[in-house]
Amino acid sequence: MTYRGHIKNGQVALDEPVSLPEGAEVSVVVIEKKVRITRPKDRQPLGKFRSIELQGGPLSDDIIRDRR
Repeated sequence: MTYRGHIKNGQVALDEPVSLPEGAEVSVVVIEKKVRITRPKDRQPLGKFRSIELQGGPLSDDIIRDRR
């Protein structure tokens, strides 16, 4: 069975009262919050890729060939 709760003053506080026997073994799993990233409404879609630059110079065929 799964119970939900939160950390309060450094201890797990369950959201609803639960009657568990003394000494019952439990497992706590931290649930990571999902982050939703949205694009501002006034921004236009990117369309085609733009050129990529690396530390002061354009990305050229020579650099790509050397990386293979």
